[in-house]
Amino acid sequence: LGYVGKRRKRKKRTVSAKNDTEARKQLVLFEAEVLSNQLIDESKMTVEGFYNQWVEKYASDHYGARTLHDTKKIITNRLLPDYGEARIKDIKTIHMVHFFDDLKKNGKRLDGKEGNLSSSSLKNIYKAINALFKVAEEWELIDSNPCEKVKMPSVKHKKSEVFSVEESKKLFELLVDEDVVWQLIVQLAAVSGARQGEIAALEGKHLDFENNVILIEQSLVNNASIGLQLKSTKTERTRKISIPDDLMKALKKLRATKLEQQMEMQNLWEWPDHLFLFSNEFGKPMRPDSISQWWIRFTNSQKYKASKLKTIRFHDLRHTSATLLIDKGVHAKIIQERLGHSKIGTTMDIYGHVLQDAEKSAANHFNDLFKKA
Repeated sequence: LGYVGKRRKRKKRTVSAKNDTEARKQLVLFEAEVLSNQLIDESKMTVEGFYNQWVEKYASDHYGARTLHDTKKIITNRLLPDYGEARIKDIKTIHMVHFFDDLKKNGKRLDGKEGNLSSSSLKNIYKAINALFKVAEEWELIDSNPCEKVKMPSVKHKKSEVFSVEESKKLFELLVDEDVVWQLIVQLAAVSGARQGEIAALEGKHLDFENNVILIEQSLVNNASIGLQLKSTKTERTRKISIPDDLMKALKKLRATKLEQQMEMQNLWEWPDHLFLFSNEFGKPMRPDSISQWWIRFTNSQKYKASKLKTIRFHDLRHTSATLLIDKGVHAKIIQERLGHSKIGTTMDIYGHVLQDAEKSAANHFNDLFKKA
């Protein structure tokens, strides 16, 4: 296929054939494939051309529906207008430095509002484009990822609304009249700090009754084209989380109910190899987004409004869990493990203000000591 400098450029494929005739047949098919341009020509591949290959051959299998949608939106609206027609091998780090520096200027919002992009928006754009070029590097279409050495601003996390211990007790009291399934889902979120996709993916096999521990090893995502899919957790980390005895007893009872339903339905059981705790009578698991949708209805109910509890997101129950543990003096490393953060720096960034308050409270204990002295 010509030369790169003084070196021949070749396409190779290793095949198994019973004899020379079969080998020649496979050779003809391979030559036809190359000559009809079905194989990628790296020298002419544009950023947009690679993006289309990336969506088809990588992203569709590796991203959840919402993440894929958001990532595609960022690349098509941000990267492709400027670099879509450029050859991917020609994109260098300096191009990405200029690209991200330009995004920091005023007028780069796509919603028509005034002001600059937030550090969080810049980070999301960087993550999407970096992920694209990372795959290009892995596929050996480029020598190195042009985003790898670009420095981006750290995200400033907003202080989340969380419940105090008293507010959490009040919440659990309000839940008494709700279906037991919703009681358990809310309690799990507040106690374990698990994400809604992780809660929806919990199975009977994940319950360790002897040690009052649940295993978080998977998450459910709703793919628009194929429906519910089981994936690894967001950070691909498996974690064991201790929960109160009463909560484990309630989960054990729910598991027994699911086993009875599975035996009753037999061949009608929709997920034969799984026993999801939060499923319908046919074993089909609950969609993760249905949890937050129920929570919105619950917090908008007359009963909830009459309680005077502040309105928070379902995801903020995860933050509530972490904040209550920090207030009780639990070490940040343990909180990191419970929440499933890949790095303790993530935990410190999100809950730094709470940890700082806890640190001040710790100093007050020494004040008491000196007063007594």
